[in-house]
Amino acid sequence: MTTARQQLDALLCETPAEARVREASAFDTIAAGRRKVVILGAGRLGRKILQGLSDTDLEPVAFTDNNPRIWGKVADGLPVLSPEDAANKYAKEATFVVAIWHPSREPLMASLLRQLRRLGCTTIAFPVLFWRHPEKFLPYFFWDRPSNLLQQSPDVVSAFHLLEDDVSRETYVSQVQLRLHADFECIGSPVAGEQYFPGLFSKLDDESFVDCGAYTGDTIQSLISESGNRFSKVVAFEADPAVLPALETLMGDIGGRAVLRKAVVGAQNGSVSFASDGAGGGCVTAGPGVAVPCVRLDDALASERVSFIKMDIEGAELQALEGAQSIIWRNRPVLAVCGYHTPDHLWRVLTSLKTLAPDSALFLRSHCSDGLDTVCYSVPPERRVQASSSARHTDGKTQKSHARAQGSQS
Repeated sequence: MTTARQQLDALLCETPAEARVREASAFDTIAAGRRKVVILGAGRLGRKILQGLSDTDLEPVAFTDNNPRIWGKVADGLPVLSPEDAANKYAKEATFVVAIWHPSREPLMASLLRQLRRLGCTTIAFPVLFWRHPEKFLPYFFWDRPSNLLQQSPDVVSAFHLLEDDVSRETYVSQVQLRLHADFECIGSPVAGEQYFPGLFSKLDDESFVDCGAYTGDTIQSLISESGNRFSKVVAFEADPAVLPALETLMGDIGGRAVLRKAVVGAQNGSVSFASDGAGGGCVTAGPGVAVPCVRLDDALASERVSFIKMDIEGAELQALEGAQSIIWRNRPVLAVCGYHTPDHLWRVLTSLKTLAPDSALFLRSHCSDGLDTVCYSVPPERRVQASSSARHTDGKTQKSHARAQGSQS
């Protein structure tokens, strides 16, 4: 039987030069001369693709969508058709690009690709189009040109060897395969249970929980449920005005055990530019935005005892870890850090966690399909649950329905 390491080696044996040829030609090989494009998904990602295709040799002719409420309408100048009508009209002359990518317990992308292929359509997942026009679309979350990933092969392999169990190693390899080949069939089903509470570490009746990127408080609600409302304190960091009202209500209901900091976390104290999308997917940006406070956890939590830190902060995870070195060394908390917001976080977050907590065990778990909500866990030996490395299955519910930019792009 092929081991996970052998599978990883096989994926990384392609040279960057070979990958550049493949990524540049993949769309055209499948499209077989078709220049018209039908976009499945009239949401944010679909409209991003429509805008990006301006000034290219590809001609968007229609949206198609599984939502019957928008059939017959016009979105950004294109008609919105049912999949059946779109296939009847364009299957022979257009390439259908699937542009629906959001958190789901089911393998959504593979299902949508199969749906269109059953209708006789030539169909491609959106990353393959992005490879054709990287200057317009990439990087996008963890998507990048495969050749760029292959240039980092030594770091990819090094991080693989940090992982503690077979489930983590298999998950890691499937994530690399997805990024290199847009192979949505390889991902499989997400693990069971709640995101950030996957059964890898013991529960504490006096858990002191720090939620970086608290959103509306969904993870805090999971903490309440998972602990039977037995915890010492929760400190939430969130700066996005779109979600603060719901979070403030929840924190008020919790009472004296809850502290809300309207700030982002990072490597330095100060002020940063923050861009909000109005749906909870706000992030720190180098471009236009509103000024919000930025704090180092080492300073913000200097007088706190911390036992569990979660970070889901839209790509700022490494900076936040840099600003939390002292508290991690001092308190030895469980760490749950998202590793899918940028192309290199899958391996860089794992490497950072091992540097900050060398004796902790590292795990990787995917809580949604299609590469989304993939979390790196660092568990100190005193908190580790030995029997937690169960095989993946499909029970459990999705932690987030996110309208946020965690892939809410349908």
